[in-house]
Amino acid sequence: MPEPPRPWLDAVEVRGDSMAPGLLPGDRLLIESRSLRRRAPRPGEIIVAADPREPSRELVKRVASVDEAAGLVLLAGDSPDASTDSRTFGALPLAAVRWRAVARYWPLRRAGLLRG
Repeated sequence: MPEPPRPWLDAVEVRGDSMAPGLLPGDRLLIESRSLRRRAPRPGEIIVAADPREPSRELVKRVASVDEAAGLVLLAGDSPDASTDSRTFGALPLAAVRWRAVARYWPLRRAGLLRG
């Protein structure tokens, strides 16, 4: 049986301190996938990607660099001492990037668009 289509808009909760101080545990983000069909993620953007160590798990990270010719992306946490990122697991294929973070909607006092 074919897999049902994934929604193009979803939400995710930040867990852990790897993206502090910009994103904190408990922050909730609006994420979208439609724009990833039109263009690769750009350095500085926050994305959600498959964890290469456990593909069913997702990581919220910042794009450090993109090599479109090779189809690879380097990811980094904003808090290097608290982050497991491309410094540990290396570059990921662009296809591992599942979502682009658009906005934080919770907590309300920190709500707003996310800029890369």
